[in-house]
Amino acid sequence: MIQVADVYKSYWMGRVVVPALQGVSLNIEGGGFVAIMGPSGSGKSTLMNILGCLDRPTRGSYHLDGQQVSALSDDQLADIRNSHMGFVFQTFNLLPRIDAMRNVELPLLYRPGRRRRQRARAALEAVGLGDRLHHRPSEMSGGEQQRVAIARALVNDPAVILADEPTGNLDTRTGQEIIAILQDLNRQGKTIVIVTHEKEIARHTHRMVTFRDGRVVSEERVAEPLDAREVLAAMPAVNAAPVQSGPSP
Repeated sequence: MIQVADVYKSYWMGRVVVPALQGVSLNIEGGGFVAIMGPSGSGKSTLMNILGCLDRPTRGSYHLDGQQVSALSDDQLADIRNSHMGFVFQTFNLLPRIDAMRNVELPLLYRPGRRRRQRARAALEAVGLGDRLHHRPSEMSGGEQQRVAIARALVNDPAVILADEPTGNLDTRTGQEIIAILQDLNRQGKTIVIVTHEKEIARHTHRMVTFRDGRVVSEERVAEPLDAREVLAAMPAVNAAPVQSGPSP
């Protein structure tokens, strides 16, 4: 599905060239679930931008489903982003003045068809927000906003979902709920790539790829990925009554 071969990416900062990626090669098969890890400045976000057709490599090649993506025009890249990719961001990137339905409809504005509302509703119901269709982001919790963002990523039925720190702004339980949704989508055949700083989150994926200084420094198969729904089931119930330390009066 994804083949990155000897990719370099450099940026000009005034007269100084800053290397962001230095000879990265990476293959991700269809239906894979991969975590990209590494410290800040290691090249993770640069790679995600290239995978999402938001940026081009300075050198090297990127093939998506057999097509040489890095050689396409801007219009062709935009078409691939809209038809093949779904994006989920740490900060949700929802428009604050419109409700969940209209936020999810946004990617459909660039595609023909009159079933936008039906598809947006179905995507929101798929992430458990069928009763929050007309709530604005300010009326939702962080976890609900991230679910809206996932629904927006799903509405065009993309083959690949790219999630940049999808649990970064969430508490532990809510983060597990988001990972559970991503695992369900992966089981349905979606290829998922997430950036995360948390190894505990990465252990829910099939493979961990670690970056440092613009290079891949390690790859590790996860022999027994954690199941987020099992982790949730083992967590203490929310708002559980406090444990009594002695006999009741």
